[in-house]
Amino acid sequence: MRVIRSDQGRIPLTSVPLILMYHAVDKVNHDPNMLCVSPERFAAQMSWLAQHKLRGVAVGTLVAAMRAGKARGLVGITFDDGYVSVLEHAVPVLARHGFTATAFVLSEKAGGTNDWDEGTPWPLLTWPQVGELAAAGLEIGSHSATHVRLAGADSGRLAAEVGGSRDSLRKQTGAEVSGFAYPYGSMDAAAWQAVRDAGYDYACAVEAPPLADLGMAAMPRIYVGERDTSSRMTAKRLLYRGYVVRQGRRHASNGGTPQ
Repeated sequence: MRVIRSDQGRIPLTSVPLILMYHAVDKVNHDPNMLCVSPERFAAQMSWLAQHKLRGVAVGTLVAAMRAGKARGLVGITFDDGYVSVLEHAVPVLARHGFTATAFVLSEKAGGTNDWDEGTPWPLLTWPQVGELAAAGLEIGSHSATHVRLAGADSGRLAAEVGGSRDSLRKQTGAEVSGFAYPYGSMDAAAWQAVRDAGYDYACAVEAPPLADLGMAAMPRIYVGERDTSSRMTAKRLLYRGYVVRQGRRHASNGGTPQ
């Protein structure tokens, strides 16, 4: 049986918990990349979790539970990029259910906009607002410094985007930064190694396989969008682990190394 390796044990792929990947939570007129979920839909999705006796948690909490063999019933909730709308619309819903989450923010984009996505100038959290997220119980992780693709990046760029962003976030927040999320899900062997070298406890990918040699530095997530009704959420939950296993097998046939 294939496994995902942690520093304290080996976890079967069939036991890898569900991790949901969100971006913005708002009503917008233009969303070409389908990254925004309306507040109403997000509330319905969180109610779906609660109705199925699932508890949304930060990925750091989930990783600790996995290592202790106590992750049953937990679902990781993540927000990439650090949008103001998460503070405005997602946090109250999470609080209502007693859930937490991880917000992966960009260390050099605080108070700016998502200028890497054409035509969607959505506001990003300022540093005081990042503090508000943390005060509300959300884990703050790094999504790099400037949201560049890390696969193929040179060593200097990797050091700045991966290790440099962690240092910056720790200085700004005054807290430890344990998690990283690869922008665009873009990773290769060098990016994976940069995450390890920077001292992160875990990293979230998108479709990267949880093979033994990748371990907690490439935890898979599943996209959640506006079209994900209760029935689609149920289907994603049922299909998720099979998808993870298939990805692991596919990448194992390529030599078991990050692609």
